[in-house]
Amino acid sequence: MLGVETTTAQADPPAEPGVDEALFRATMTGLAKCVAVTTALGPDGPVGCTTTSLMSLSVAPPSVLLAFGRGGRTLDDLLAAGRFAVNVLSHTQGPLVRRFATGTPAQRFRATPHAVLRGVPVLHDAAVVMTCDVAETLTAVDHVLVVGTVRHLSTTPGSPLVLVTGEPHIATPVPPAPAGADNLR
Repeated sequence: MLGVETTTAQADPPAEPGVDEALFRATMTGLAKCVAVTTALGPDGPVGCTTTSLMSLSVAPPSVLLAFGRGGRTLDDLLAAGRFAVNVLSHTQGPLVRRFATGTPAQRFRATPHAVLRGVPVLHDAAVVMTCDVAETLTAVDHVLVVGTVRHLSTTPGSPLVLVTGEPHIATPVPPAPAGADNLR
């Protein structure tokens, strides 16, 4: 019959199995990532936490993006203050990774040399220090993404730490390929 459309009911595709959360966590932990301590000044003094979600967002204006679990003490104080510091840890600061991942703010800062710059605590001897103003926040799944506009940036010589399988490592460059060597194929 002309002019009459017919449709055939199509079955829904079979549901894909979910990704195993333990496998996902183990896989993501195994990837190298920059390790920093993000700090802010709270009403009771300095606060900070280990951060592995740092990424460059923009050059104009210079901006970074970090992710924090919702409801964290550091996040709440950072947002209330409107500014924070990102302290990318140097190769000499491995113990700070765990110190700033557990305990109270007082325990985290005990015996941790720091100063206040632009109204935020910055760690001495960090490979990179950026002080930032909170520019924007976005909620994504169970995290809050914080965009910071970088207002101050300083670097020190030496290798920054990276975190692989939950442990601090020092990144070393891969030696250049010999002249005339073929790329891996």
